[in-house]
Amino acid sequence: MSERPGHSYKCATAVRSLEKGALRHLLCRRFIAMLTALERQASISSQTRQSLSECHDCGLIQRLPRADEQASVLVCQRCGATLRQVRASSLALCTICATSGLVLFVLALSLPAVSVWMQGGRYGRSDLLTGPARLRQSGFWELGLATLATLIVLPLLKLVTVLTMAICVRAGRVPRVLKACFAALPTLTEWAMVDVFLLGAMIALFRLKVWMVVSFGPALFALGGSALCSIAVDAALDRFVFWRLVPLRAPVPEAEPSLPAQTSSPATWFGCSGCGRVARLPEGAECRRCECRVHARKPNMMQRTTALIAAAALLAIPANLLPVMSITKLGRGGPSTILGGTVELAQAGLWGLAGLVLVASVCVPVFKLGALSYLLLSIRRGSRAGLLFRTRLYRVVALIGRWSMIDIFATMMLVALARFGWLGSVRPGLGATAFCGVVALTMWASKSFDPRLIWDAAGLNPPLESTAEPLNPGGEAGDTDAPRWVTA
Repeated sequence: MSERPGHSYKCATAVRSLEKGALRHLLCRRFIAMLTALERQASISSQTRQSLSECHDCGLIQRLPRADEQASVLVCQRCGATLRQVRASSLALCTICATSGLVLFVLALSLPAVSVWMQGGRYGRSDLLTGPARLRQSGFWELGLATLATLIVLPLLKLVTVLTMAICVRAGRVPRVLKACFAALPTLTEWAMVDVFLLGAMIALFRLKVWMVVSFGPALFALGGSALCSIAVDAALDRFVFWRLVPLRAPVPEAEPSLPAQTSSPATWFGCSGCGRVARLPEGAECRRCECRVHARKPNMMQRTTALIAAAALLAIPANLLPVMSITKLGRGGPSTILGGTVELAQAGLWGLAGLVLVASVCVPVFKLGALSYLLLSIRRGSRAGLLFRTRLYRVVALIGRWSMIDIFATMMLVALARFGWLGSVRPGLGATAFCGVVALTMWASKSFDPRLIWDAAGLNPPLESTAEPLNPGGEAGDTDAPRWVTA
């Protein structure tokens, strides 16, 4: 019995469709297998080479245990700091989250953020670029530059860095500028303040709702999605996996004139602050992986941190005494300080927002200045008491510093939206510039502070010795010339 021609054609079409689907499925499986193989190759060295890590909170060099779990955290055995965040499929997850975050960020830049209406048909609309532009037009270019950098430039740079690094490590070629950006990723994360802006924008919009009709635009929701993607990148990022796929640069001869004069000092064991690689190198030499200058401790830490704290303390006086903005409502109003804004929120019944502004704008800067001064004084005295407490105190200072920018972002949103003349307008004041300087200086002070000196001053970090001369200058930790380190 012969088959019908139409039936044969349908069978052939179905077979071709199945073949195409099987081919796509095979390609997807091979792509995932390639990513898994790359990450397994990066993780396989847990027991062999590069199994040492230096804690950048206490300075203890220790051997990392094997991480069998797909999601775990390896912590320092002495101070409890995170040495490595082990994540399964880190490359793939970071690529997906960074790409999604960039798409949402571009949408947020192209859409309106907030719209306001006043009696009489007055209407205003703002996007993410309106606030920095209005601050610059008001003569406060410093505030405009600070908000533009922390709200747009640095968050974009963070996502672009992670995405580009994930692509380049698969290709096997990582440019030097990309290495520098990825090594500075913790700093970029600290200064990328999209989440802080969203909270400050909410405070400003609640204040405006008392005398205007406020409508939230799609840009705020897109920006919130981008902030969630950025947080997901931080949660999925395993820096160990990324750096293990970056090839080591060939050793530089000692006689090469490009090396600084410090490299003539004896080689010792310490970890690179950029990529975490532990090696036996002279002071000031270049790391063979991330090509950053390697120092045993942050140079001139005591002098730099003291100067930054002193400058921040001086700026804190005008920041709290001068008005941060001038508010006009129906021809009435006047200047408003940080405490005045807190009282206004409390009078409007927004006690939670009032407490938040008080803590972020007054208590946090004072706490940071006092805590950093106490840490510097304890190092100068060589105190051995409360080492863990002081280390944890520094972590708290480094964690909460960025949230003081809430008041600056709230001022920016008020200036961008309230521009209706005598009916309702907001102008920035000199107090806002001084307060922004206080926030920036205290953040730089906490970044320049080196908590390892807390343990150095107590005599718990003696210089590491080597059991034998290294086979090659700057060799990898974990070879036959492994150091003898002092355990806690």
